[in-house]
Amino acid sequence: MCAGKPDYIRMWDEQIARAFEQKRKAGEDNGSFWDNPVNVDRYVRRLQKDDRGRVQKQLASMDIPPESSVLDIGAGPGTLSVPLALSGSPVTVVEPSGPMIRGMEAYRSLTNAPSVRIIQKTWEEASLREIGRHDVVIASLSLMMGNIRACIEKMDDCAVSAVHLFWFLLPPSLSRGNSELWPLLHGEPYNFEPTADVLWNVLYQMGIYANLTVESRNTGQAYASVQEMRQDYYTRLLVKTDEQKGIIDRYLEERAVKTDKGFALPGVSKTAHIWWEK
Repeated sequence: MCAGKPDYIRMWDEQIARAFEQKRKAGEDNGSFWDNPVNVDRYVRRLQKDDRGRVQKQLASMDIPPESSVLDIGAGPGTLSVPLALSGSPVTVVEPSGPMIRGMEAYRSLTNAPSVRIIQKTWEEASLREIGRHDVVIASLSLMMGNIRACIEKMDDCAVSAVHLFWFLLPPSLSRGNSELWPLLHGEPYNFEPTADVLWNVLYQMGIYANLTVESRNTGQAYASVQEMRQDYYTRLLVKTDEQKGIIDRYLEERAVKTDKGFALPGVSKTAHIWWEK
């Protein structure tokens, strides 16, 4: 880097490292949040009932030609990969979580979508040989990755036509809640994940001149019940004591609103769609 210019690659990697280290120190010793089948089941139910409009907007924004082969990185329960398979695209997913893969298979079976090829590894672990090359590469809200230069270079190497990344322009509403609660629970400030402005500058620093559009939604996290909402926050914030649970309960009582589908925490969501063509 030239003197005086920010090193966005280093900025991203350091911010990711701080976020992971904070959770490790606070006692996240049971694997990823998404390794818990309860969390995955909640996400799949929300996907099937409430998120179809959002998914359709994402798919439309990418405008993937019919029958293009697609690689979906961090595919979760098939949020994008199942609809893409239904549309006729051969789909490969890289997804490390066993519960997420089972959720994807349930979602695929429910919709009668064709099979997708699954590589059960993290993006960092998967090799170029086993991944192969694909017309389009997607990573949607799945960029909690260190060594971001190598991760992006691998995505670019795997893409024949285009790469599409979706990431948070503002910290997600849950993380903004974490910034208020984490100091009360763990005695230190909350370390946010890096945001999409940093990601775009990472690409620019790498010589990739990407497009960027922003989606804004006036929506908050939705829950079927107060107990589900509380349990979600206990899990995300690594709560272990009754005193910590009391802090969470009071926070939610002050902010949660009743909806026709259950309960929600109001919040604004801003995500960026960043893409480039080969």
